[in-house]
Amino acid sequence: MSRTNSAHHYGSVTKTFHWLTALLILTLIPLGIIANKLPYETSEQLAQKAWLFSLHKTLGVTVFFVALARIAWAVTQTKPAGLHPDRKAESWLAETVHCLLYGSLLLVPLSGWIHHASTTGFAPIWWPFGQNLPLVAKSEDTAALFAGLHIVFERVLAAALILHVAGALKHHFVDKDATLKRMWFGTTHTPDATGTHKHGLPFVTAVAAWGIAIAIGSSIGVFAKHGDAIAQVALEKVRIRLDRGNRHSCN
Repeated sequence: MSRTNSAHHYGSVTKTFHWLTALLILTLIPLGIIANKLPYETSEQLAQKAWLFSLHKTLGVTVFFVALARIAWAVTQTKPAGLHPDRKAESWLAETVHCLLYGSLLLVPLSGWIHHASTTGFAPIWWPFGQNLPLVAKSEDTAALFAGLHIVFERVLAAALILHVAGALKHHFVDKDATLKRMWFGTTHTPDATGTHKHGLPFVTAVAAWGIAIAIGSSIGVFAKHGDAIAQVALEKVRIRLDRGNRHSCN
């Protein structure tokens, strides 16, 4: 199997990027949900919650760099055309979903990373390069904005992912074509894959979708300043321990 794409099939590098990204995203989404829902009433619970958030953040940064590499690779490669270029609406929707996926793979981890860098640290990223970002100062306003954007963008990513999977299954089980097969490992040639890709309109549609999602998020208050609740709890627990220690020392 060739490492590079051709007009009729995807290469091994593209396929590896595709399935590695899928594995990371399908790990990150439930990990974030579980970490958010865990209680933090005791020190042990707080430590477990922090550990899961650190794992979530570290994998999120990994997704960001994998997505950058994937996009850099994609722009150098031929992209096989859709198998049904005559289905204009379906092709437009598929390209729009692809734009949303590629964009969200950058926007979701980046917004979370900026939120992490702009607020008081809780659950550090596990790497040796520090917890801050250039040009990102500690700011409650910045933290609130990017915490909200992270929520909005991850919802867009989840919706795009559902549509992407639904489309792939529709091609495989309803259309019975090679759309899904040619993204799996092995050689699946599709000599009937003809046509050109026009990315202008799908990109505009994707930008409009992000804009609508941000507007909806703003209307329901996801950008409201709420601080880092977990960090507040952790600091409060430390304060209580210090107060108890001081009382014991006075006795």
